[in-house]
Amino acid sequence: MRRLLHLGVVIGVVATCFVGWLAWRYGAPFGTVTSHVANPEDGKVANAAYTSKYFDLSYPLPQGWTEGLIGPDPSHTGYYVLSTLTPKSEGNGTILISAQDMFFALDPPSDAASAANDIRQAMSQVEGMTIDREPLEVRIADRRIQRVDFSGVGLYRAMFVTEIRCHLVSFTFTARDPEGLASMTESLDRLSFAGGKDATASVPRCVRDYAAGENLLSRVEPAIVGSIATPIPVRIIVGTDGGVKHVHVVRGTAEQRSSIEVALRQWKLRPYEIEGKAVEIETGLVFRLGQ
Repeated sequence: MRRLLHLGVVIGVVATCFVGWLAWRYGAPFGTVTSHVANPEDGKVANAAYTSKYFDLSYPLPQGWTEGLIGPDPSHTGYYVLSTLTPKSEGNGTILISAQDMFFALDPPSDAASAANDIRQAMSQVEGMTIDREPLEVRIADRRIQRVDFSGVGLYRAMFVTEIRCHLVSFTFTARDPEGLASMTESLDRLSFAGGKDATASVPRCVRDYAAGENLLSRVEPAIVGSIATPIPVRIIVGTDGGVKHVHVVRGTAEQRSSIEVALRQWKLRPYEIEGKAVEIETGLVFRLGQ
């Protein structure tokens, strides 16, 4: 996790080549979407705003800004480049919107505050980088968000990170001068969450590693031909009856996606209960060779 968050920051440092590098590093096409239920990568820029149904957020772009180059597919550890934003005319800044799935991160922090501290520690050890603002909590759209500022190689950056649905969602602003950075970060004041304070009530509860052990009542193995060179991360939504309602293969080939979805639709889990009432949950699992 920490390595992937650091990757997101480094992307901002080398903005002129990050899309090409990430495409080479992570490669492979998405394949097909398995249902109408929103996934993290489904967010888009339209009507001068980036919106994500999955993360329940809307971010009006700064005036005169537009969508930049398309980012790479999500990684095998669940790191997403959700959107890159740039000025329509020649400008001095970039905005990177990204997310890290905490189910599949290699070394996940406990929360957004820990993530911000990790970034601060990592950047302080990079030669030529300076920490301009220590990590602190700010409130935007009635949500707790962690901020940390740092600069180096002629660029100034501010990173804002918050936890949503067991993902660390971050906005990284990069500018050529402190004044430009301050102007860019003011745009985050217009960030909104469609569900407001009750947003968490409208999405499945996030439960780590639920599809295992005694919770898994019946299982059908996916017909994956050949070897799995790398782990295949999958998020599922489990209904109140214990059936799998939605399958999201975060990273895999078209064949792997199809076989995994067919198998998981036949799984049966113990319904997750809160105070004796069954509720929908979202959980993650990883398919590996021989498992």
